[in-house]
Amino acid sequence: MDKLLSLLGLAKKAGRLSAGFDLCAGAAKEGRAALLLAARDVSPKTYKNLCYEAKRAGIPAVRLETEMRELSRACGVRAGVLAVTDQGFAQAALKEMEHMKRKKEDEAI
Repeated sequence: MDKLLSLLGLAKKAGRLSAGFDLCAGAAKEGRAALLLAARDVSPKTYKNLCYEAKRAGIPAVRLETEMRELSRACGVRAGVLAVTDQGFAQAALKEMEHMKRKKEDEAI
C-alpha cells in the first residue's frame, strides 16, 4: 500500500491528481480523468455515484483499502475521492493495485 500511496503523492506533486467528489466527477465528465479512486471509508452512496461517473466516462473506479486520513496524509489534501488525470500514473496505480491483490491472494494460500 505504501508504494501506491507514494505514487499518488507523486501524482499530486506533478499536478495530475484532483481531490473531492465534485472535482473528480467534473474531470471524468470532461475526459481529463483516467482513474477514479475512493477511500475505504467514503459512504456507499458516494462510491455508487463515483462508479456511475466512471462508467459514463469509460474509466475504472476503484475503492481502496486505505482510509481517508491515510490518503490525505499521502496526497496532502483532505478528501476521500481522487481522480488521477494522467494515463501513466493511472496505469502505474492499477498495476500496483493488481500486484497487491495477487500478493494478498498468495498469502491466503
